[in-house]
Amino acid sequence: MGNVKLKDIAEALNVSTVTVSNALAGRKGVSEEVRSQVIEKAKELGYDLKKYTNKSQGFTIGVIVAEKYLELGVSFYWSMYQKVAYAASKSQSVTMLEALGEENEEKGILPKIVRDKNVDGLIIVGWIKEQYIQKLVRETTIPVVQLDFAAHNIPCDAVVSASYIGMYKVTRYVLEKGHRDIAFVGSIYANENIMDRYFGYRKALEERGISLRKGWLLEDRDLKTGRIEIALPENMPTAFVCNSDLTASRLYDLLVEKGYRIPEDISIAAYDNYLFGHPFARQLTTYNVDMAQMAASAVKLLNGKIRGIEKRYGTRYIDSVIVERDSVKDLNA
Repeated sequence: MGNVKLKDIAEALNVSTVTVSNALAGRKGVSEEVRSQVIEKAKELGYDLKKYTNKSQGFTIGVIVAEKYLELGVSFYWSMYQKVAYAASKSQSVTMLEALGEENEEKGILPKIVRDKNVDGLIIVGWIKEQYIQKLVRETTIPVVQLDFAAHNIPCDAVVSASYIGMYKVTRYVLEKGHRDIAFVGSIYANENIMDRYFGYRKALEERGISLRKGWLLEDRDLKTGRIEIALPENMPTAFVCNSDLTASRLYDLLVEKGYRIPEDISIAAYDNYLFGHPFARQLTTYNVDMAQMAASAVKLLNGKIRGIEKRYGTRYIDSVIVERDSVKDLNA
């Protein structure tokens, strides 16, 4: 009987799952008669009412981030976690953060907050090994949501930035400034986000009838170590679009070292709107990753899962806007 869902109670009483959820959570909009019927039917069917005991003030949400991503005050994923914690607090929930060490990830050792049953649900922030996620989902009974990545063939939801459409917008912006010789900087086999951004770049070029130039797809990192290192092409484009702001900053440093001026000689646009402690941040035109909206969506989705409201497994793509600064020269002027 441990697998009883809200929809089972709802079907037995011929009401909606939302009504059942509101009744069990003690929210307004449900009569006392209906509330009593729901509680009695839940007990009769063996539904785990502990999910709702003292939960009118929210849940305890576990957040897992790979240790390699966490550099306090600098890391994109540390900032993402802060957004998750804020979104959780708005729903009267609290978060517990655990950094996942590389050794534990390799050995498949589950997070301590999961082993100790300290959390009602789990948000994984940033890429970790697919085999590890599969084990985590398989061996735990709590719902799991992936944030800023979406591993395939795993029965849990994901919330990600709209990488494909975002980089399409960035490339189209550069094209509208009169550029036709545009290179892409990003190791497309590093992860799905970068590959999606590459194909967004390709879509924008194809719409203008521009073929991909040999040598203008530039690697930006070592796939094993993650170290960022860029080699400039022999034939230089007028503009580069970069898969991340961090990569754009390294490209900027390299170009300046070679004597190029940005944007007078070479233009640069990127993706993230998150560049910490680099002077190029004030100049860089980039696509904004809406971390606040992504975090809020992940928390809302997880809360619904914890309450047993049925939702299909899938990926939510959060679109955003370009933040225009002055790193792209207007060739039309």
